[in-house]
Amino acid sequence: MIPESTSLQSNRFGTRTAATGKSSTQTAAPGRYSRPAAARAVLLCLLCLGMASPAGAQAVVNVTPSLKARRTGTASQAAQAQGSSWQRAVARAITGIHAGGPGGYSTEDAAHEALHASFQWSETQQRPLANPAGMRPSFCSGAVYGALLQALMYWDAAHRHPVISKKAWQALFPAPCKDGVTPWGYANANGAGFALLIHRLGAGYSFTDYTKACPGDVLKIWWTPVIGGRERGHLVIFVRDLGESIRVWSSHRARNGKPAGFGMRDIPKAVIARALFTRINNPAAFNRAPALPDDEWLTRQLTEGVSWEECVHRCGILP
Repeated sequence: MIPESTSLQSNRFGTRTAATGKSSTQTAAPGRYSRPAAARAVLLCLLCLGMASPAGAQAVVNVTPSLKARRTGTASQAAQAQGSSWQRAVARAITGIHAGGPGGYSTEDAAHEALHASFQWSETQQRPLANPAGMRPSFCSGAVYGALLQALMYWDAAHRHPVISKKAWQALFPAPCKDGVTPWGYANANGAGFALLIHRLGAGYSFTDYTKACPGDVLKIWWTPVIGGRERGHLVIFVRDLGESIRVWSSHRARNGKPAGFGMRDIPKAVIARALFTRINNPAAFNRAPALPDDEWLTRQLTEGVSWEECVHRCGILP
């Protein structure tokens, strides 16, 4: 998924690059982030996500679910605790990526290779490993998917025994593929690919109402009404509603003095043609990743358009 591009073509990874004949890499100035600045950026990210107070931001690193809520609370309290633990995991994932600085924006092969190389299974440690610093340069869908995987690692590690299997992790890791094939091929597809991924796995649900959005929700933005082959879109993580605008985190192009790559942006609602939020409320469902079927509907959207009604029907989208 490439923001603000109207002509798209496949590269050797089965994903899309802007067919402009020019490099689409934008690099942030080297040495821009000192360690103190990076630390401030981490704290700012936590505060913006609503996960910490200035005095208690350090507590966010504890993503262990509340055992008391599980054992003695009501079902709604347990569900709330589950959602809260996932939100904290997302916040921690974003801060880990964000701390390395913007890192530049690119839709070229190098950015896809960097994303693929940043996740692997350790046979020695028998667990998944991530290298957030390696996810550079970056692009929007890669940034969101990378943060999702990192959050899932934190969430899984907080349990006494792993919930996500080795086989599931290996299916989830990004690798060269075409749209609609593997979880990464869903998330990186045009249209409502991420929403369909979560719907098919049973990991959450999607909706369109801004007033229902919470920090940590994934948001697909369309800049025009077109969905599919000629769409112009952006995949981000919702941070907060500012009234006339929203604050989001992702990888962005350089704009208005802000560097290219990872960071927060405020986007006026008036420039958004369509918004689709996806909330993950059942992270354990990612263990179903190996059984995810290929989806030709998503594959076709590399070049073909689809209707919003199709998206609502296939992805179970709520108002």
